[in-house]
Amino acid sequence: MSKILNKTIVALVLLMLLLVSTLYAEESYIFKTNKTEFIGSVAKEKRDKKTISFVGIPFAKPPVGDLRWKAPRELDSYPDTFKATTLPNRCMQVSNFYDSMDGIEGGSIIGSEDCLYLNIYLSEKAYKSKEKLPVVFWIHGGGNTWGYSASNIFTSGDFILDHDVILVTTNYRLGPFGWFAYSGLNQDSENPLDSSANFGTLDIIKSLEWVNEYISFFNGDPENITIFGESAGARNVISLMSSPLSKDLFQRGISQSGYLGSDSLEYSENNERAGSLSLLKHLIKSENPNIADEEISNFMGNKFLSKEFLRSANANDIISYYRVRNDTGGLIDVPNVIPDGVVIPMKGIYGVYRDGEMHDKPMIFGSTRDEDKLFMFANDAFVERPLAFLRPISEYFDLYVKPKDPKFYDVYARYMAESWKYGAVDLPSDFTSLNKSSNVYAYRFDWDEQNSDLGLDQIIGFNIPGVNINLDLPRLLGAGHAMELAFIFKSGGLLGESFDAINDIMYDEDNRETDLDLATKMGKYWVNFAYDGNPNSIPYDVDTEWMPWDAQKGNERFIVFDSVNDKGIAMFNNTLSANSILQGISSESITVDQKCYIIDKMFNRTTLTDEEVNEIYRTFMSGKCARA
Repeated sequence: MSKILNKTIVALVLLMLLLVSTLYAEESYIFKTNKTEFIGSVAKEKRDKKTISFVGIPFAKPPVGDLRWKAPRELDSYPDTFKATTLPNRCMQVSNFYDSMDGIEGGSIIGSEDCLYLNIYLSEKAYKSKEKLPVVFWIHGGGNTWGYSASNIFTSGDFILDHDVILVTTNYRLGPFGWFAYSGLNQDSENPLDSSANFGTLDIIKSLEWVNEYISFFNGDPENITIFGESAGARNVISLMSSPLSKDLFQRGISQSGYLGSDSLEYSENNERAGSLSLLKHLIKSENPNIADEEISNFMGNKFLSKEFLRSANANDIISYYRVRNDTGGLIDVPNVIPDGVVIPMKGIYGVYRDGEMHDKPMIFGSTRDEDKLFMFANDAFVERPLAFLRPISEYFDLYVKPKDPKFYDVYARYMAESWKYGAVDLPSDFTSLNKSSNVYAYRFDWDEQNSDLGLDQIIGFNIPGVNINLDLPRLLGAGHAMELAFIFKSGGLLGESFDAINDIMYDEDNRETDLDLATKMGKYWVNFAYDGNPNSIPYDVDTEWMPWDAQKGNERFIVFDSVNDKGIAMFNNTLSANSILQGISSESITVDQKCYIIDKMFNRTTLTDEEVNEIYRTFMSGKCARA
């Protein structure tokens, strides 16, 4: 009798377990196009809310083999069922210090040429929506040589949980695979876009075309697309505002720390360090160490052989040729955004904006108050690392830095940030408001409330007896480049949900409430703008009206984003000019060599012509910085 009872109990338990497992089995999330069923998954669950993701969706054929350095090609077809649950490859790139926080060795070659994929994120509420929702199309930064569409900072926070929008993030070819000029490279192609040098830009355009065609099946409104990006991603936004190929693919844009500069075809092909000809010569010599210079010249003169050689070259050999620059946080030095007369007009991005020939669409332009401090923090020209010899114990010892010259550190950071704001915000805002009917809005991000008394034990994760060394991040990083990203996307680090070292030391737990308050408010401005081009009213009411920049009426206004512990959110009217920046530098009590060093670095991303730059060198401080 007991055996029968035991068997009955076991059977009942198994039945209950089956019922429970069925009840709690992961729900399938499916969107159907005309031909394909896309299967998504839960990316995040929090307080009975869910973020649903459809990731790793190809939008073009892999640009490999004969398709290297060609415009992206249309996919043949999708299968009947596509499981969009596997994150895509990174595009080919050289990793840096920030990747090491995710377990990727800095300075290594990672990724694949097969990388043309996009990702879609939406809340469960948006998934069930009966209305088509605004689409926000994110273009990641990284100097157009580094970065990833599925980075945690964009995808793991609460931005999507909080708002009724559809977020699309896209990969695009990076570095020498994305921007490459070599005359005659595709002269036999029947596709006119192959004559471009901006293959990364064409990838972004191709992914936007995919969004226009398919996003309605994912509850997105193809007639309401806002493109936005930071740093190089912002310059790509400005590129799309300048390109005749993208005019009808989006309704508005947000440029976060972008800039108007571009590299000429001549530079991109002939520069002795970064040009395509120098790469070709290097590859030839690497494969044939004993080859004579005359043989190299003959080989390079044969366009057929050289083109075939370039296309068959190992991808690692190509990317490893380029110099890693310490003054840009470890990004490689390659040409990008190249006026080619196909994707980007020959006058360049700056010329397009100067002449008022960009698209007439609402725009937001912004920058951070201390842009360059992010790069200075990682640049041994500005800081020393007294504990670097302990790196074998923990790589986080590299985070302990001290300015070599504290006064110059602050002065350099100030004027580099002013020049960045002038080129990334004031000039394009002026050009837009003077030439177009669409509203333009400007901002500056000023938050600098990182941990100010951070013990070394918090950095490396353990105590060293008798050692008490602190790191003043507000002084060292301040409102540095990309600091606003965590607030726009309300990232896991800001929420206290991330456990990597960078986030652990970046955000002060005592300030979490005010940090999240700022993040919530900024997110509302961004979403309002995505709804109708006005950041102030729909769907959210805001406390501070963000007034447009209007150079015609002399109202060059910008909003400052800061926490309530400091300035809060407020409108300012304080424009910059090249003269005001140069006058400020000349008045500083630093050495002449230091002043000349600043303007040399400022012109690394100048929008000015060579003649204008030479005139500044000739006149600045009576020519004391004049170049030989």
